[in-house]
Amino acid sequence: MTLSRQLVALIMVLVLVAFAGTFLITAKNTRTYMAEQLASDAQDAATSLGVSVSPYLAIGDLATVTTMTDAIFERGDYEQILIEEMDGTPLLERQTPVEVEGVPGWFIQYVAFNPPLRETLLTSGWTLSGRVKIRSNPGYAYAQLWQNLTGVLRWFLFSAAGMLLLGVALLRSVLRPLQDSQKQANAICRREYPVLETLPRTPELRTIVKAMNRMSRKVKRMLAESEYLAAGLRRQAHQSLVTGLSNKHHFLDTLAYFIDSREEFSHGVLGLVQLNNFKAVNVKLGFQVGDELLRNTATLLQGVTEKLPDAFLGHLGGADFALVVPECTRQQGAELGARLSGALAPLYGTGKLESPDVCHIGLAYFDGRQTLTELLSEADMALQTARGSEANGWHLSAPDGEVTQRRVRGASEWRSFLEQALAMDRILLQTQPVVSCPGRELLHHEVLVRVVEYTAEGEETLLPAGVFMPQAENVGLTAEVDRAVISQVLAGLATDGERRYAVNLSPSSLRTPGFVDWLDHQLRGHPEEASRIIFEMSEYGAVALLDEVRRLIELLERHGSQFSLDHFGRSFSSFAYLHSLKAHYLKVDGSYLRSLVDNPGSQFYLQALAKIAHGLEIKVIGESIESEEQWELLPSLHIDGAQGYFVGRPE
Repeated sequence: MTLSRQLVALIMVLVLVAFAGTFLITAKNTRTYMAEQLASDAQDAATSLGVSVSPYLAIGDLATVTTMTDAIFERGDYEQILIEEMDGTPLLERQTPVEVEGVPGWFIQYVAFNPPLRETLLTSGWTLSGRVKIRSNPGYAYAQLWQNLTGVLRWFLFSAAGMLLLGVALLRSVLRPLQDSQKQANAICRREYPVLETLPRTPELRTIVKAMNRMSRKVKRMLAESEYLAAGLRRQAHQSLVTGLSNKHHFLDTLAYFIDSREEFSHGVLGLVQLNNFKAVNVKLGFQVGDELLRNTATLLQGVTEKLPDAFLGHLGGADFALVVPECTRQQGAELGARLSGALAPLYGTGKLESPDVCHIGLAYFDGRQTLTELLSEADMALQTARGSEANGWHLSAPDGEVTQRRVRGASEWRSFLEQALAMDRILLQTQPVVSCPGRELLHHEVLVRVVEYTAEGEETLLPAGVFMPQAENVGLTAEVDRAVISQVLAGLATDGERRYAVNLSPSSLRTPGFVDWLDHQLRGHPEEASRIIFEMSEYGAVALLDEVRRLIELLERHGSQFSLDHFGRSFSSFAYLHSLKAHYLKVDGSYLRSLVDNPGSQFYLQALAKIAHGLEIKVIGESIESEEQWELLPSLHIDGAQGYFVGRPE
């Protein structure tokens, strides 16, 4: 029961108690007064009648006595009139039953007036000749008492109703600041930090509102400071202070993570970009001009890769840049080299470089078989080859013979292959456990999607999502794949009443007309299963569709589902959007965890990130936990859960 209702109930109880006491006292006093009036009236009437009839009774004129007695009795004020001799012999008696109209019987029984029989002596000279006895009729007393008490009750009910309405209005006015403070507290829990500008006049409530405002400002400031600290740690540990791109250490960690993750990087291209004569720029024009040139280069590179959502850029130091583009074919790699060369050529026009020979680019194709060292060596050799070629030259190095063991398909072939896989139910789901730290209790399983492929010899192989999902997006079939996966998961949950599953959603599915309505219908039709699903989306895709993702999270929360940001930290986005996104989980990108044991910068960053996330009621999961050393370090960083081969392999 709310405080306002409790106060209203208390006021009503107090008013009822006060009225009941007043009503009972009034009823008792009124009854006593009226009983005394009945007795007094009977005594006065007996005295008056006795004086009047004594002379006539002395001479034996009974007719006159009767006339005078009837005149008094017919008024109806008396129940009984009796004139008798001194020895008790009745001379005249008049009596009528008590009749009361408009008064309920229970009231008469409860009040029960019993008026006494009053008398006076009749004299003839000095001789007593008889008695006059009179009893008042209580009917009038019943009616009068009933009328008085019902009038009091009606007045009380009317007054109480008015007082109640007035009291409720006043309470609402007085307690509105408490309600506003309650809404403010709930808003803080929702990761919002409002401040109540209007302060109440009541001193105690004013103090409460001021305290809540201070708390809201302080929590907001603490989170802002934590975010600023985490952003600073990330910049120092993982970003180039000049260009803002990933630094050498973080880029190599990310590249190593890609190579080890067949889910994301089954094949692709690594590129090394080197500016020519950069040292001369620093010597002749100064370091500030050199830094500006590096920033211009980074901007031009970002312009080339912004249309490649999975591309990752890095500034290795000095005049050296690098980029990795997952799922890029050899032909696309050649096109990329040409675009990079053309994009950087205008740097000569800035006046900072002496020669139009701005840069050289070395590209190495990754087919899933090279190690990190081998891939870097191939890219470096390609760069050296490019340096020996034309101005602004580029060179692509690729393994001889078949580029990949998998069949190379064009866009139309991929569409046909994926449509056939969907029609023939060749979408296979594997799961990998996610456990809590340090208790190692199962939190949920992440669903890994595979497509069954048959070789020319009829052998069955499994294509990971990193191979076919980019192609599905190219041909516009990501929403169809997501529908097939979600349908399978809902069907599986119906037969498994314990597990929770995390399902990846493609950002492009949110842009597909009808997909969100379809998802809403599916979750509404499976309410129990919906409460055990976590929908995941990469941070890069979610940040690009913040409004759509916010609406998606609202839909999921209505059905009891949850939302997780995957690969968090890869895009170097600001933390500000987390306040309004209201995600339930953050899965930190594996590039931060790969060298976690030997990288204090990553440790400090993850610790600060966990503090921010916990302040927003978000759990933090570490991806790619591959060793016991990594696992043992997670609790000290306040990471809530872990996923990786050390925890459990896909099954």
